[in-house]
Amino acid sequence: MEKIIEQIKEWSFLSKLPQELEGFALQLISRQDGTKYFIFAYQNESRHRKLTILYDAATKDYLGRVTIGLTEFCDTTFIVTSLDALEKILLEKLRITLQRMACFDVGTVESIVVQKKILTWQYEHILPKRIADFELFIAPNEPLRIINGSYIIIEYSHFATESNLVIYYNIYRDEFFGEMRISRTPQMTADFDASSLQELEEKLGKRLVATLEAMQRQIS
Repeated sequence: MEKIIEQIKEWSFLSKLPQELEGFALQLISRQDGTKYFIFAYQNESRHRKLTILYDAATKDYLGRVTIGLTEFCDTTFIVTSLDALEKILLEKLRITLQRMACFDVGTVESIVVQKKILTWQYEHILPKRIADFELFIAPNEPLRIINGSYIIIEYSHFATESNLVIYYNIYRDEFFGEMRISRTPQMTADFDASSLQELEEKLGKRLVATLEAMQRQIS
């Protein structure tokens, strides 16, 4: 690990990174946390978006970690085993990755999600922008693809307490389901399990407000 850290500190590419890129501000981190060494990040604080580049000694890989709201996942684009390979992929993919994080691109949405008519679901116009102290952060017309075939289609977030309610659609199981997080601790719920948008709409109508109000009481 010490040898890797020294190589990173001597990496001339870091000095060439722009201070601002596609609305994201550069953060030079250079910090070790367990098996991970965080190298740098680009963050858009007002939009709760961040791309972090790090090295993980446990897997001996360089990684790109995407943070959107309270959701974090690894972007497999950036998984490489050497600094030279990381520099090459950053030159090729850094800007486009930040562009896609900054602006929704319908062209990146898989056809099954489009065919499911999630993006044109009229219920989006009924969803309140705020319920209790939770704000609507992700809406169905701009779903967020994460991992394992799942898309976030609705997310209400309370950023100050790192709490949220997320509604997912999984393309492999062709089903909708929900998850709550209180201070980042997951709490499963079956209240929003559904096999169709119509069924999900009915369950949201019955349980959305009550669920978020109950979560509000937990964080207050």
